[in-house]
Amino acid sequence: MVYSYYSVYQTVLFDDFAQGPIMDNSFRHLPEQLTHQIITSPDLEQSLFKTYTVLKKWFHVAYMHLHIYDQFAGILTFKAVVTDEGVLFLDERLRLSSQGRKSAETMVETPVKFWKASTKDPVVVEVRKYFEYERVGPSLRVMTRIDDHRYGGIGIESFYQDAYGPKEYELMENLFEVISGAIRHIIPRMDIERQNSKLTTELEVLRKKLMPQIIGEHSGLKEVMSQVDQVAGLGSPVLLTGETGVGKEVIANAIHFRSARKDSPLICFNCGAIPDTLVESELFGHEKGAFTGADKLKHGFFEQANHGTVFMDEVGELSLKAQVKLLRFLQTKELRRVGGTHQLALDVRIVTATNRDLEAMVAKGTFREDLWYRLNVYPIHIPPLRDRVQDIPDLALVFARIKSREMNLPFDFSFAPEAMDQLQSYHWPGNVREIQNVIERALIIGQGAPLCFPELIESKFSENENHVRREQEFPTLDELISHHIRKSLALAKGKVDGPGGAAELLGLNPSTLRGKMRKYQIKVSRSAI
Repeated sequence: MVYSYYSVYQTVLFDDFAQGPIMDNSFRHLPEQLTHQIITSPDLEQSLFKTYTVLKKWFHVAYMHLHIYDQFAGILTFKAVVTDEGVLFLDERLRLSSQGRKSAETMVETPVKFWKASTKDPVVVEVRKYFEYERVGPSLRVMTRIDDHRYGGIGIESFYQDAYGPKEYELMENLFEVISGAIRHIIPRMDIERQNSKLTTELEVLRKKLMPQIIGEHSGLKEVMSQVDQVAGLGSPVLLTGETGVGKEVIANAIHFRSARKDSPLICFNCGAIPDTLVESELFGHEKGAFTGADKLKHGFFEQANHGTVFMDEVGELSLKAQVKLLRFLQTKELRRVGGTHQLALDVRIVTATNRDLEAMVAKGTFREDLWYRLNVYPIHIPPLRDRVQDIPDLALVFARIKSREMNLPFDFSFAPEAMDQLQSYHWPGNVREIQNVIERALIIGQGAPLCFPELIESKFSENENHVRREQEFPTLDELISHHIRKSLALAKGKVDGPGGAAELLGLNPSTLRGKMRKYQIKVSRSAI
């Protein structure tokens, strides 16, 4: 929508300018006064308003405007308008006609320009038409070069027909240097602020892209994400538990990006991937010359993450010696680099994860009890994929899209009618990581055919291997019943009774099914209904 100058300033009356400021020739202090007002103003708005305030002491001014003319593009851009009410920032771009551009070419060569109310100058006519002027008065304008193809201008206008004449024109000429200096001061600041705003926007977009996509946030992982939201804004240590491949790092990312530390580093590492001989150096850093091969200073993971978050995956893999060092850091929030003599105070939030039973390890003496208490302040258990089968269709779709793009496949993917039943019937011992691999393999094998997964139903192991697996993972009756109820709810999209509901699929009375759901603590996600 085009901003109408008149709509903004319609409260200004002709009578307001009938008397005008007292005009005399003693304006020798105006240049230094104006320069001081502009340079000392802390922001653009104050710089513009103070420029307007000083000019109004010497001229009849209804409003002042700041504009930029791009000589290459032939575009006149109005950046701001100033009145007694304050500053209105704009970005109104007017592409001049060929006649307007010819006039503008001569205009930029004239440092000071005066237009009467009745002027037929093409630039003025096009501007008045664009902004739908309803009141027209005389105007004075100063224009100066900003860079190789842009000119900046400050103009003042009055609704009082006789406001400007030779005397005012001469005054404006005398003020040319200081006003052009104001233009060259203000417009680069505008460019910087615009660039900063653009970078801020791009950073926010990038941050959103980097934030992990939580599939199942409102269904299978609803309780987990509720816990994440509870603790994310705090500095408390978080311990994530769950089987391998359930997405513990994704949840750790969510905790970081939903906290006040989101603009600071997130350092992730797997404790089991670091050799015992290097754990101390990797976590806490080392000084140059601390040991053979330490040819330069190294900042450890905790130091790199200062004011941010450290995510330690598989924390149960740490040696007892490394556990002592970690415990000391958690207690004091200070560390000393290997070979160093000074303590470094750090502000780091710790999130750890494990697929082991740390409590059992404490009982066996392979994990320190005091460290266990330090890490287990706020535990979050991430359920396995088999307990949130309602998330499988979304996971399959997202992974198919991602892998198709990564592999640059020349064909579109689709799922066979039976595909989702096959995926939801599988046990998924490898959890989310396994379904990702299964989807990728199906895309490679299928070569554009609808994706289906019959191998998930068939045995993937030899008889002996399958027998061992059944002995190791043989479910209890309660586990089977709970799993079957959850699957029926997923197929019914959360609907318990009525046609197509889970009760009908199971052949149960709805009240009986609800009783079993209470017994096995099965909740229906509202987003699934």
